Amino acid sequence: MLAVRASGIHTSLQSLQRSQAASGLNLRGDMQEASSLMGTYLDGANAALNDGNLTQAKSFMEKAERQIEKLEKFLNR
Repeated sequence: MLAVRASGIHTSLQSLQRSQAASGLNLRGDMQEASSLMGTYLDGANAALNDGNLTQAKSFMEKAERQIEKLEKFLNR
């Protein structure tokens, strides 16, 4: 489920960035950071799952969830 939510967020952020760039603006720095962290944590969760480390995977997924929630709130989802 996190990957599906993250994918939707990624698409929305790309659209927003294109729209803002056309006006000479950039995405807020904190939202850029949250997006980057979301991706990093999801990658970490996948790597941990592939290694069979369920404890570490859960930790990464919880961290990703926090970033996803922050981005969803920003995007009014």
